Amino acid sequence: MTVSNLVLTIACMVTFSALRSSLYDQLDRQLAASTSGMAAAAASGVSVTGKRFATYGWVRAGGDLYIAVLRGDERPAGPGPRYPDRPPRADTPVTVPAARSSSTQKYRLATTALPDGRTAVAAVSTAATEAAVGRVVRVVIAVELLGVALLVLLSTVIVRRSLRPLEHAAMTADRIAGGDFAQRLVDVREASRTEVGRLGAALNRMLDQIHAALAARDASEDRLRQFVADASHELRTPLQSIRGYGELYQQGALPDAHAVDEAVDRMLAEVHRMTRLVESLLTLARVDEDDLADLEPVDLSRVVTESCRDAAAVEPERPWTVRVAPGVTVRGDEAQLRGIVGNLLTNVRMHTPSDAACSVNLSTHDRHAVLRVQDHGPGISADALPHVFDRFYRADRSRSRARGGSGLGLAIVAAVVDLHDGIVRLESPGDGTTAEVTFPLL
Repeated sequence: MTVSNLVLTIACMVTFSALRSSLYDQLDRQLAASTSGMAAAAASGVSVTGKRFATYGWVRAGGDLYIAVLRGDERPAGPGPRYPDRPPRADTPVTVPAARSSSTQKYRLATTALPDGRTAVAAVSTAATEAAVGRVVRVVIAVELLGVALLVLLSTVIVRRSLRPLEHAAMTADRIAGGDFAQRLVDVREASRTEVGRLGAALNRMLDQIHAALAARDASEDRLRQFVADASHELRTPLQSIRGYGELYQQGALPDAHAVDEAVDRMLAEVHRMTRLVESLLTLARVDEDDLADLEPVDLSRVVTESCRDAAAVEPERPWTVRVAPGVTVRGDEAQLRGIVGNLLTNVRMHTPSDAACSVNLSTHDRHAVLRVQDHGPGISADALPHVFDRFYRADRSRSRARGGSGLGLAIVAAVVDLHDGIVRLESPGDGTTAEVTFPLL
């Protein structure tokens, strides 16, 4: 604002000086023309000393122009302007006060030497010029004041409009500080080329990242709480069974050795169940902490073949179909990959009848190893299918627990596959279930 006022002031001063100089140049040209005319008349023999100039006073030549012819150091008298104390030099414009009167005026003078030794003088009043300059000054000052007022008003509007996004940002920050992390700044796509617009876009991106991080943290905490609750529940059931048999034995409620042996067998079964559960939990914990730095080339063909042979030894009555492409090598952890195949086959054994056929197929496609395990059991319901990879999830809780399942098998499969940069899919169209796992080839 200060710079704008300074520029306007300088522009007005320059305009005033140029106008005043132009007007006085015009007066000087008029005086020069008058004295040149008098000198030309004297040179051509025309008398300029007639009766009209007998008193050597000022003669009005029209308008505010006065002329006079002087000898030596004579001074004109009368109502018109008079010379200063010293005679002016020829062709030198000067400014002198008016004759003694009720007012004071200023005149512009020009002189020239005549051939007979006299001096021709022309004078013109500067009152009209000064009045015109005064009017221009007043107009310029009025325009400057109006311009400053308009500039102040326009600047205020522009600044307030420019600061409006910042005010909104401050209010949004207050709401975010109050816990509303879904708040965002005003849509700044229209102002993306301005500093405020770029700031708003950057803040929105930062808020999106913060909101995503907080959402991920909340989801992780929810999963952790659910995981601890499910693990506690799974461990509490076998512990209660062991405690119950122990209290029966302590109270003498087991009448003979056969009852004691049966109680001990049940206690050992629950201990084995807890052991498998703890091992599954430890496997998930290790998978969550591992990275690709510990992986190495693994012959997946051999791992699948051996896992299928072990499964056939456990269930020799089940129809098995195994097709394994030779030399399929991936980068990974052999124990974890063996656990993937084992869990998929165990899932088939636990949730399908023993006479239901199962086919295992390992092939390569588009630089990937593809493992397909397909059974012809009852399948999985459409409601349960989206949750089969969740930890401790069971589609049929009573049957799964009776068959010894912990609800962690497919969760372990999903975690290990993700660690190996693979993809796992489960399909159950109604007639059996198909699990497909894809790994990048080495």
